[in-house]
Amino acid sequence: MSYLNAAADNYELALLNNTPEFAELLAVSAEFGLEVNSPPTCVARNLVVRGLRFNVLDWQGSADGPDKPTLFMVHGGAVTSHTWDLVALQLARRYRVVTPDIRSHGDSEWARDGDYDHHEMMEDLAAIMREMDLPPSVVIGHSMGGALVERLALAHPELTRAIAIVDFTPESNYPGLPIDVVRLFDSIEHYAERASKYGDRKLSEVTYAARHELLQRLDGKLMPKHDPRHGMGGPGPGYYPGTPGFESMKAVTVPAAVIWGSDSFFVTDEKSRRLAEVMPQGEGHCIESAGHQVFLEQPQAFIDVVSDFVDRL
Repeated sequence: MSYLNAAADNYELALLNNTPEFAELLAVSAEFGLEVNSPPTCVARNLVVRGLRFNVLDWQGSADGPDKPTLFMVHGGAVTSHTWDLVALQLARRYRVVTPDIRSHGDSEWARDGDYDHHEMMEDLAAIMREMDLPPSVVIGHSMGGALVERLALAHPELTRAIAIVDFTPESNYPGLPIDVVRLFDSIEHYAERASKYGDRKLSEVTYAARHELLQRLDGKLMPKHDPRHGMGGPGPGYYPGTPGFESMKAVTVPAAVIWGSDSFFVTDEKSRRLAEVMPQGEGHCIESAGHQVFLEQPQAFIDVVSDFVDRL
């Protein structure tokens, strides 16, 4: 198996700013009209917690200080920590941004026993935050990551300064991925062309993401990095068993933003607003002309919403 992206290959920190992938990120950012000068640093590291090795990206800019908020951003199913790169590059100019690969995804280790219970995955996140000695953070989760953030806010409120749930609600509308089915692709371009059809995503951005989401088999075919034993998404009990419902989320007392795309297939406007309303300090933000991948389709609008939310804490 061959990987297509740079990563930390031992316990030493790996600076990613000098890699070809980072140069590609800057080019994609420029296409969106985002700032590319004097970028923050992005360091990859391997952490071992709860018997598994996790890849974690740590973004930091020049605006350092003891009171600078930390954003802990959790990606969704079938993607990687690099799914946040486009917006992390901007948010890290003002905040510390930490983005882990959840178990079985990206450059993190697959669970040896195939245990992908979402409670265990949430406990992984708590362990990573403690291992890094992070302060109470603004914990942001997209899609399946939103489900994990819901659990984290309820189980470990001491770790959360605030939360943001991005395009996820209880009772989601997505039917999920079949378990134990490996999707194969002939090339990065083949994968990117297919993936770009899901939402209004630039082909260059999807191509960048593909380098982090795929690995190459010995026969030359490309396959997603995530463990196919992990089923993700959907309302069925096989996908999100135990996900907190609307009633449970009333117990989240920290500031909470619910962010969703107006054109998302994954959530509805009604459920998104309901989730924001049940949390005592909840607020809802619908981003227009965006689908499920809100922050990749309308990155500047997403950055504006998150920055305003964090600055008001």
